[in-house]
Amino acid sequence: MKKSKPLDVKALWEAAKASEHGEAYCALDKNPNFRIGVGVRLTPSNTSFFVEILIYLCPSFRNADLDALEKSLTCLKGLKARNYTLTCQDGNCVSCEAEVSAANLTEEYGEIKTLMKASFG
Repeated sequence: MKKSKPLDVKALWEAAKASEHGEAYCALDKNPNFRIGVGVRLTPSNTSFFVEILIYLCPSFRNADLDALEKSLTCLKGLKARNYTLTCQDGNCVSCEAEVSAANLTEEYGEIKTLMKASFG
């Protein structure tokens, strides 16, 4: 996994405040198998922080790689066990998202990085 960007929760919240739609997102890690990002959504009644992971099922886009699919399935099961919602997306991927508190965003991101490393190496 490439070196990740630092997570600045306050800057993310400030970007959402300045955004026309009240939302900000920052991709922190990316490789051919997945992308990890964090975001915040502001509504008049709520502020919600979230972690989003996109799992690419067939990274080569040529032939189905059963090893890669098995690793993806292991990862998806781990995310489901952590109460992430799993949604199939166009473009050969599954979007996984969980809402977390601002105080726990950095910790959750660290735990997800560990899960990704364990799943994909």
